[in-house]
Amino acid sequence: MNRLARPNFLHLFLVFLAWILIGELTPYLRPVLDIGRLTTWLLAALRMTIMLLVTYLYIRLAEGGSFSTGFNLRFEQVPKNLLWAFVFFLLSGVVLMLYQFLIVRPLLAGYVEASGMAHAEGVRPFGERLVDYLYIVYEGVVEVLIFIGFLIDRLARAWKWPAAIVVGNLAFAFWHYGYLSSGLLAGSLMMILTFLAGVTVTLSYVKTRNTLSPIICHALVDSPSSIRILLGFH
Repeated sequence: MNRLARPNFLHLFLVFLAWILIGELTPYLRPVLDIGRLTTWLLAALRMTIMLLVTYLYIRLAEGGSFSTGFNLRFEQVPKNLLWAFVFFLLSGVVLMLYQFLIVRPLLAGYVEASGMAHAEGVRPFGERLVDYLYIVYEGVVEVLIFIGFLIDRLARAWKWPAAIVVGNLAFAFWHYGYLSSGLLAGSLMMILTFLAGVTVTLSYVKTRNTLSPIICHALVDSPSSIRILLGFH
């Protein structure tokens, strides 16, 4: 299949539903993978890995593509990718800061955070915090590959980029529907935060057509919260 061929929207929708289903079914593996404090991390990492593998299987069988072409990941023009990653990291910081101060804080009298693992009470051992940090990095890489390199890239083949970015990141925000367990208002604000972050990260892909740039950008956007987790701060 030509990398620039128009996508099959039914196929894309089914792949997205598979991602949702994987997220719903993974917790049922807890009794099998119960290894104490690592269980939550292991299940989360397994969920992301299965999602990536299912998507790659579709790329191989339905499109005849490779990992690199299917997810548009190339280790070339690294300075250019770094530059655009940093530019849109700065833009993301401004957008998310304004969102927190102008919308979230007046509604909640506080702030929301929509990335990484849930914070635990108290300071945990460094090993546990390191595992959380590594998971956050891994989750970000997989999210960029499947939502930007796979889904949004294919939507953009049929639509203009603005429509593809909005629809793809609405799907990304909806995929985080688990945030609603924090309450309807807080969860909704967290999902909107996820949408805004997703849009700004995606823009680095629009400039490079290489998921290397949004992977770096996503890591930079997540870095304040993930480093705070690593250092044991709340």
